[in-house]
Amino acid sequence: MALPLPGTPVVIDIGSAYVKIGFSGEPGPRFVFPCITGTEKYKSVMVDVSARSIYVGNDVSRMRGVLKIKHPINRGEIMDWDSYYEILNYIFYSLLRIDNLSNYPVFYCESPFMHKETKEYIARVFFETHRVRSLIMMPTPLLSLFSVGLTTGLVIESGDGLTWIVPIINGTIVQHAVQKLPLAGIDVNQNLKGLLMREGVSISSSAADEIIQEVKEKNCYFVLDPNISPKTGDMFNVPMPDGSTIKVPTYILYQAPEVLFNPGMLGYSNIMNIPQAVLASLRNIDSLYWYDLLSHIVFSGGNLSYSGFQERFESELDLLIGELGSIPKPVTPLSAVKSELIKLQAVEISKKKQDTCPQCGTFVDLSNGKSICPSCGGVLVLPEIKIKDDNKSKQDQLKTGKCPHCKKDIIDTDSLFCPYCGKAIESIDTVEVPKDMIEKTPAREFSDTIETASKILKFFVPDNLQYAIFNGAAILGSLPSFQQLFITHDQFQTNRELLYRDISEIL
Repeated sequence: MALPLPGTPVVIDIGSAYVKIGFSGEPGPRFVFPCITGTEKYKSVMVDVSARSIYVGNDVSRMRGVLKIKHPINRGEIMDWDSYYEILNYIFYSLLRIDNLSNYPVFYCESPFMHKETKEYIARVFFETHRVRSLIMMPTPLLSLFSVGLTTGLVIESGDGLTWIVPIINGTIVQHAVQKLPLAGIDVNQNLKGLLMREGVSISSSAADEIIQEVKEKNCYFVLDPNISPKTGDMFNVPMPDGSTIKVPTYILYQAPEVLFNPGMLGYSNIMNIPQAVLASLRNIDSLYWYDLLSHIVFSGGNLSYSGFQERFESELDLLIGELGSIPKPVTPLSAVKSELIKLQAVEISKKKQDTCPQCGTFVDLSNGKSICPSCGGVLVLPEIKIKDDNKSKQDQLKTGKCPHCKKDIIDTDSLFCPYCGKAIESIDTVEVPKDMIEKTPAREFSDTIETASKILKFFVPDNLQYAIFNGAAILGSLPSFQQLFITHDQFQTNRELLYRDISEIL
C-alpha cells in the first residue's frame, strides 16, 4: 500500500491488547496487531540458520506455541520498555516502511493522566530516536468523543487493562470528576478462566491467556437478567487453536463479562461497577451539566463490544440514576424569537443616456437601450435596491415599561432580554387579579427539573468500538486548523509545556 503525501500525520494507538496504525484522513487503521512480543523458548541448535531475537504482533500469534510471550503494556502502564521499542521499530520499518520519518508528523494516542516523565520520555524517543517531523499526544477519551462528532459528552472507555469514566465539556476534560476503574478485559479473561476451571476445563499452554481472550471475543455476550438463563442449548462447542473442541455450559459465556457489573465475582470489594462509577462522576460536576452528559453517553473500547452491553448498561443505570434526584432541565433555545425576512424593493431612477463600462472602461452610448458592453460583454445597467424600513410604523406599536432587574425604561417590552443589564425579562403587561381569588388559589410549586431521568439517556456507539480512538485521531489529524497544535523538536526543547496544549483552543 502506497504511502500518502509527506506531511500526512501517522496515527499510532498502542493499547494494552491491540495496536492500531494508519494515517490521518483514512477511514480505518491500515494495520492492527496484538500488543505482544515473543522470544524463543528453547535455544536453537541448528547451524547456519539465522533466528530472530524477538517477534512482534501477528508473528507471535502464529508461533505462540514455541515462544515466550510478553505483554509490554499492563493496566495502561508501559512495563517492558525494550518490547515497547521493538513495537515502534516494527511499526515504522516493517509495516509502514517509511524511509524518512522527518517528512511525517506523528499523532500519538496516550492514556489519560499519563505521568509527565513518561509522556516527555516518549516524546524524546520519537524526536531523538526516530527523528519524526512533529508530534502531538492526546488523551484517548477526547478522541473517542470526537469520533462521533461531539465536543461535550460522557465517555465510557473500556479496554484490556482499565475502564475510564470521563466527562468532557466543550472539549475540556473535567479532571476532578474522572473515574478510573481497574476493571476491564483482563478481568473478564480471568473470570472466564475461573469458570472454565470450575467445569473441569483447563488450558495448559504458554499461550493460555491468548486462547482465553480469543474465546471471549468470539463467544461472550450480556443478558438483561443474569439470573434468568436464556433458552439455548445446555452445552456449547468452543474450537481450540489446535483444531480440537471443548464443550462448555452456555451460562459461562454470559457469566464471564458479568464482572463489569458485579466486581465481587473476582473478590473485588472496594471497586465500583461501571454504572456506579458514572454516578460518582456526575456527583462531582455541577448539576446543570447532568442533562447534557447523560444525553451524550459515548462508548469506546473493545471491551464494550459484547452483544447486549448497551441494553444491560441502560437498565442498570436506570435503576441507580434516581439517586441523583431531580435533574435540571437544559437551557431552552431561543425558539420564540421571530425572524422576519427583510423586504427588498427596486428603486426607480432616471435612465442614463451614456456611461462608462465598469469592467473595460469603454465609453458606451445607452440612448438606444443597450445594456451590454459591445467590447467586453459586461453588464452596463445594474438594478439598484433599497431596504424597506418599517421601524417607524412599528415604533408606535411597541410597548414600554421598566426592567424588573435594573429598573430602567424599556421601549420594547416584547424583547426577551433587557438592552441595559442583559437579563431575561417577562412581559410587563400587568393584569389586576381580585384579592379574594389570590387567597382561594392553592399554591403550586413549579419545578425546573426533570423527574424521570431515564428518558434523557442517549447513547452514541461508534461503528467499531475497537477503532473509535483511532478514527477520532484520524479525523482531527486531517483538519488544517488542528495541525497547528503539532510541535517540532526545537519547540519541544524550548518549551516542553507545549506538549500539554489544550485542544479547546481551536474549538
